[in-house]
Amino acid sequence: MIELKYGRSGIKLDYPGNFRIFESINVPGLKNPTEKIRQSLKKPIGSLSLFEIVRKKKPKSVCIVISDHTRAVPNKVILPIIIDELKTYGIPDKNIFILIGNGTHRNTTEEEKIELVGREILEKFLIYDHCAMDESMIVRIPETDFYVNKRYYEADLKIVTGMIEPHFFAGFSGGRKGVCPGIAGMESIKIFHGAEFLEHPDTKPGTLEGNLCHIFATEFARKTGIDFLVNVTINKKGEITGVFSGDFEKAFERGVEFCKKASTTYANKKYPVVITTNGGYPLDRDFYQSTKGMVAALDLVEENGIIICVSECCDGVGNTSFKKLLSELKDPDGFIEMIMQPGYFHDLQWGIQPLIHVLKKARVFMVSKLSDDDAKICKVVPFKNINQAIENALEEFGKNTEIAVIPDGPYTIVKLKKEQ
Repeated sequence: MIELKYGRSGIKLDYPGNFRIFESINVPGLKNPTEKIRQSLKKPIGSLSLFEIVRKKKPKSVCIVISDHTRAVPNKVILPIIIDELKTYGIPDKNIFILIGNGTHRNTTEEEKIELVGREILEKFLIYDHCAMDESMIVRIPETDFYVNKRYYEADLKIVTGMIEPHFFAGFSGGRKGVCPGIAGMESIKIFHGAEFLEHPDTKPGTLEGNLCHIFATEFARKTGIDFLVNVTINKKGEITGVFSGDFEKAFERGVEFCKKASTTYANKKYPVVITTNGGYPLDRDFYQSTKGMVAALDLVEENGIIICVSECCDGVGNTSFKKLLSELKDPDGFIEMIMQPGYFHDLQWGIQPLIHVLKKARVFMVSKLSDDDAKICKVVPFKNINQAIENALEEFGKNTEIAVIPDGPYTIVKLKKEQ
C-alpha cells in the first residue's frame, strides 16, 4: 500500500501495478522541538544570540515575518517561543507585530490566520497581510532597485521565520525567500518571478549554484536586512526535524545541507508514467500551486509520457486573474516568446511558464476536485479516481509498464544517477 499526499487525508494507492517508489528519507521528529528552538535562539549559527542582538539594538518595534496559508510551517510551535524570549528580554507585546509574507498570493482570511498562528496570538498581537501590489505599504530601499514592505523595513528588529524544503525554481524555500518574494514589492517580484530567470537551466529544484532566483533573493535580503532567521525542516508527519537559526545565509546553508540529504533520491532511468503529488494540504489547495508537483516529476518522465498528478485543488484553479490567463493560453511557444519580450510582465506568468515546459514533455492526468471545465482550462485530463487514471495510462503503454511514484511530490528531489 502506497500513501499519496492528497488534501488533509491522503490517498491509498492499492492498484495491483508494477510500481517503483521514489521518496525522501523519513527523518524522525525532534524529541523536544520546543527546547531545540529555544536553544537555537541562544546559540545560533553564525550570529550573535537573539538576546545579544536585542541588547545592542534596544528595539522599540519588532517585526516577525511568517509564511502564508499555503505553507505548512509549524508557526504555532515557533512563534510562542520567539515571543516568550523577546518578553524575557524586556520587550512588551505591544512592540511586537507579525507580518504574513503573502508574496503575490491573496490576503489570508480570519480562519486561516487562526490556523496559522492560533487564536491566542491572533487576539494579542497586530498581524498584517503583505500585499505586493499595494504601493502604500511598499518602500524602495535607498540606492537600490529593491522594493520591500514598509512596516518591515522601518522595524527596529527584523526576525524572519520559515521552512526549508525543495522549491521548484528557487532550489530551496526558506532563508532569503522569507523576504523575497514573501514581503517584496511587485517591482522586485517581477524580476524574481521573471521569464528570464525561470528559463535559466539552473533554475530548478535542489539547485542553488548558478540559480538566478536564489542569487537575486539573497542580494535582496542583504539589502533589506534580516537581523535573525529561524528556519525549520519537517518530516512527512509535519514534525520538526531540524532547527536552523541565526545569520540568514549561514543558518539557511546549514539547513539546506540537512534538507538535501533527506530529500534527494536517485533513479537509474526515466519512466513512461510517473505518479506525483503536490505534497498534500495546504500546498495542494489549488491548481496554481500544483505545477510544483508536476515539475518534481519532469526529469523522471520520458518524452511524450504521462504525469499523473494527485492534487486535491479544493480551492479550484486559483484566483480569477490566474484562471483568466490560463484560459487565454492557446499557443505555448507563443506564450514563452511573449513573456520573454523586454518590458512584458504578468504577475502570475510564473505559474504558467513551468506548466508549459511540463506539457511540452508529457500529458498530465489530474486526480483532483477540479471540474471538467476547469481541467480543460488547465490543459489537463481530469480524473476523480487514481485507479482510473492508472488504467488509462496503462492502456497506452501496456499493462506491465513500470510506473514511477513520488508520494511526496515537490518535497522530493529525484535525480538520474548520471547527474550525480
